[in-house]
Amino acid sequence: MAVEELKHMVDAAEGREAVDILFTNAQIVDVYALRVVPGRVAVKDGVIVGVLFDPRDADVPDPAAAQVIDLGGRFLSPGFIDGHLHIESSNVRPSEYARMALARGTTCAIADSHEIANVCGLDGLSFMIEDARRSPLDIKFMMPSCVPALPDEQAGASITAADMQAFMAEHPGEIFGLGEMMNYPGVEAADAETLARIDAARATVSGLVDGHAPLVAGNDLNAYTASGVIADHECTNVDEALDKLSRGMYIMLREGTCSHDLEALAPLVVDDPRRARRCCFATDDRAPSDALAIGMIDNACRVAIASGIDELTAIAMGTLSTAECFGLDHGHAPACERRGTIAPGKRADLLVLDDLSFTRPPRAVYSAGELVARDGAFVGEVAPASARVEELEALLRGSVRLPELSAEVFDYPFVPGSAVIDVIPGNAITGAAYPDSAEGLRRIMLIERHGRGVAAQEAGADGDAPAGTGLVGKHIGRGWLRGFTIAGGAIASTIGHDSHNVCVVGDNPRDMYEAVRHVGQGGFVLVRDGSVVARLDLPLGGLMSDKPADEVAREHDEFIAAGRAAGIEPPLDPLMGMIFLPLPVIPTLRIRPEGVFDVRTMSYAV
Repeated sequence: MAVEELKHMVDAAEGREAVDILFTNAQIVDVYALRVVPGRVAVKDGVIVGVLFDPRDADVPDPAAAQVIDLGGRFLSPGFIDGHLHIESSNVRPSEYARMALARGTTCAIADSHEIANVCGLDGLSFMIEDARRSPLDIKFMMPSCVPALPDEQAGASITAADMQAFMAEHPGEIFGLGEMMNYPGVEAADAETLARIDAARATVSGLVDGHAPLVAGNDLNAYTASGVIADHECTNVDEALDKLSRGMYIMLREGTCSHDLEALAPLVVDDPRRARRCCFATDDRAPSDALAIGMIDNACRVAIASGIDELTAIAMGTLSTAECFGLDHGHAPACERRGTIAPGKRADLLVLDDLSFTRPPRAVYSAGELVARDGAFVGEVAPASARVEELEALLRGSVRLPELSAEVFDYPFVPGSAVIDVIPGNAITGAAYPDSAEGLRRIMLIERHGRGVAAQEAGADGDAPAGTGLVGKHIGRGWLRGFTIAGGAIASTIGHDSHNVCVVGDNPRDMYEAVRHVGQGGFVLVRDGSVVARLDLPLGGLMSDKPADEVAREHDEFIAAGRAAGIEPPLDPLMGMIFLPLPVIPTLRIRPEGVFDVRTMSYAV
């Protein structure tokens, strides 16, 4: 901070200089001391410069202020920080995501854009950064560490450690840290390229490395933690979380649309609230319909409270704990970057709340002292798209390059005793089953969509056989699924973490074929009896819509309703419930373009 700026802050704090906003008659949520205290809060140039607690500071006069806001005894809380998410997985662009997040009280997001990077490479990351500039949401972009997720994945791009270094040199100060290190086998094996990517974090703003280590334990966990990884959002039980916490990692209690881990992990904090300082919240990820109707980190607070965590502790986990995890609460960063609390010298990201139940959106949301949302509605400003944003957006279109396919590719028999992916609703982890019959099972296929299959066909892969049959086991993976209860239809999607090939699940080959045939340049398609009954178009990389967030949310709701009518029952989500099935870095069984993959052994199942 420049000396002149520091002088203005000190003068404002001392009352020698007028402030921009003075909040009076507030119930201040003090996340340091876990208490609520009546008082006043002064803001100057987007930074909190004064916090006056009553009755201790009752005799301190109000500073002169351009605007005085009487909160009438309402609560004033720090803005929420989402510890880990992928904006693309909300199916909207960053400037639209900001509208949803701010409306629900999330004022800062730690975003890993490895989804669009797996499709479009660093051009995709550039688009996310440029589009985010348009909004008042403070998004901290992490450098995708695993593009592709595993070295032999059939993704649309590859980003090496050298690529990371070059990008950060060209974009100084724009990359906050290294995104989740999903290639934990590479860390455990001391793979040179994997370690070089971790080392690349030194060139980021924070120098920090985020984690992803589901069920990793013992020496493997020792090695993973020793490499410098700071946090994990993949814990699904208390013993796993405690194991990682005791090795120095922050634990993110995830509560999103697909993964609902918070309730199961809540005893970690309920049993000993002192652990809360090393526990925070993440959505990873949130569908737009859920974001607008149910909330984001505010929803996590509500679930935490319902699970027995004290309400002030829950707020601290959604604010201070996340800030401490990422080094955002103190240090040499300018005051406009320090956050997570209501304290002098911290960014004025503030929530006005009627109560601490989080059953409704905040009464008002301030980002750096600017009013951006009121009663669940975004009221801030989003700047028009710049020429650079439009240029980068154009590069994201036309990303789907599917091979020619025949109906025969989708018709294959079940082999008794073969490995079947067992869906666990509400959990990113899957199980493994080996049934004797196909009763209750569904087909699942993953079709490479980045041009490899097209090239193979041009080289004669099909021969004289029906189109696509020569790609099976190479660029078209086929398998079986239990627990995905669609009846009389099929869903196809260009979202399939993290390589985003086309995933299709159905109970009959004809509808599966039609669903893939209609997927176009990206999105979700639901087909029943040969006809498209619902769709969600996602033309930007096959991941994001170019429509407003509320319109995408409405389309989400309509698709989910159609999915429910097709037999997909809660808690399984018709959209989010299938997009993790291709992800080969979360146990147990997954679908890849080569076939069913066992993450435990890093080999293909039989």
